[in-house]
Amino acid sequence: MTFVFCSVYDENMSPIKVLVQFEKDQVKPVLFKRMGRIYKISKVNLVYHFREGDRRIWQFFVSDAANSYKLRFEPDILAWFWEES
Repeated sequence: MTFVFCSVYDENMSPIKVLVQFEKDQVKPVLFKRMGRIYKISKVNLVYHFREGDRRIWQFFVSDAANSYKLRFEPDILAWFWEES
Protein backbone atom coordinates (compact mmCIF):
# COMPACT_ATOMS: atom_id res chain seq x y z
CA MET A 1 0.00 0.00 0.00
CA THR A 2 1.43 3.39 -1.03
CA PHE A 3 0.21 6.89 -0.19
CA VAL A 4 1.06 9.93 -2.31
CA PHE A 5 0.22 13.63 -1.97
CA CYS A 6 -0.53 15.36 -5.28
CA SER A 7 -0.90 19.11 -5.81
CA VAL A 8 -3.94 20.16 -7.82
CA TYR A 9 -6.01 23.27 -8.49
CA ASP A 10 -9.73 24.04 -8.33
CA GLU A 11 -11.60 26.43 -10.62
CA ASN A 12 -10.14 29.43 -8.75
CA MET A 13 -6.66 27.93 -9.09
CA SER A 14 -6.37 27.45 -5.32
CA PRO A 15 -3.83 24.77 -4.49
CA ILE A 16 -5.32 21.52 -3.20
CA LYS A 17 -3.48 18.58 -1.69
CA VAL A 18 -4.90 15.10 -2.23
CA LEU A 19 -3.87 11.98 -0.34
CA VAL A 20 -4.46 8.88 -2.43
CA GLN A 21 -3.99 5.19 -1.80
CA PHE A 22 -2.62 2.96 -4.55
CA GLU A 23 -3.59 -0.65 -4.07
CA LYS A 24 -2.99 -3.14 -6.87
CA ASP A 25 -4.44 -1.45 -9.97
CA GLN A 26 -6.76 0.96 -8.11
CA VAL A 27 -6.40 4.58 -7.05
CA LYS A 28 -8.48 5.60 -4.04
CA PRO A 29 -8.65 9.17 -2.75
CA VAL A 30 -8.42 9.19 1.06
CA LEU A 31 -8.53 12.91 1.88
CA PHE A 32 -7.97 16.29 0.33
CA LYS A 33 -7.08 19.74 1.61
CA ARG A 34 -8.78 22.78 0.10
CA MET A 35 -8.37 26.37 1.29
CA GLY A 36 -6.81 25.24 4.57
CA ARG A 37 -9.49 22.70 5.41
CA ILE A 38 -8.98 18.93 5.35
CA TYR A 39 -11.79 16.75 4.00
CA LYS A 40 -11.55 13.10 5.04
CA ILE A 41 -13.21 10.88 2.46
CA SER A 42 -15.34 8.26 4.14
CA LYS A 43 -16.74 6.61 1.01
CA VAL A 44 -16.03 6.33 -2.71
CA ASN A 45 -19.54 6.24 -4.16
CA LEU A 46 -18.82 5.88 -7.88
CA VAL A 47 -15.79 5.67 -10.17
CA TYR A 48 -15.85 5.80 -13.95
CA HIS A 49 -13.59 6.87 -16.79
CA PHE A 50 -14.00 8.45 -20.20
CA ARG A 51 -11.93 10.13 -22.89
CA GLU A 52 -11.50 13.77 -23.82
CA GLY A 53 -9.65 13.56 -27.10
CA ASP A 54 -6.51 11.52 -26.43
CA ARG A 55 -6.68 11.98 -22.65
CA ARG A 56 -8.15 9.48 -20.22
CA ILE A 57 -10.15 11.07 -17.41
CA TRP A 58 -11.24 9.35 -14.19
CA GLN A 59 -14.17 10.70 -12.16
CA PHE A 60 -14.49 9.88 -8.47
CA PHE A 61 -17.72 10.69 -6.66
CA VAL A 62 -16.79 10.66 -2.99
CA SER A 63 -18.31 11.75 0.30
CA ASP A 64 -17.28 12.68 3.81
CA ALA A 65 -19.51 12.71 6.87
CA ALA A 66 -21.51 15.69 5.59
CA ASN A 67 -21.10 16.30 1.84
CA SER A 68 -20.44 14.74 -1.56
CA TYR A 69 -17.67 15.77 -3.94
CA LYS A 70 -16.71 15.14 -7.53
CA LEU A 71 -12.99 14.63 -8.06
CA ARG A 72 -11.23 14.32 -11.40
CA PHE A 73 -7.98 12.45 -11.98
CA GLU A 74 -5.96 12.80 -15.19
CA PRO A 75 -3.37 10.00 -15.17
CA ASP A 76 -1.53 11.26 -18.25
CA ILE A 77 -0.42 14.36 -16.34
CA LEU A 78 -0.84 12.92 -12.81
CA ALA A 79 -3.19 15.73 -11.79
CA TRP A 80 -6.26 15.81 -9.56
CA PHE A 81 -9.00 18.44 -9.74
CA TRP A 82 -11.88 19.31 -7.40
CA GLU A 83 -14.84 19.87 -9.68
CA GLU A 84 -17.86 20.38 -7.44
CA SER A 85 -19.42 19.55 -4.12
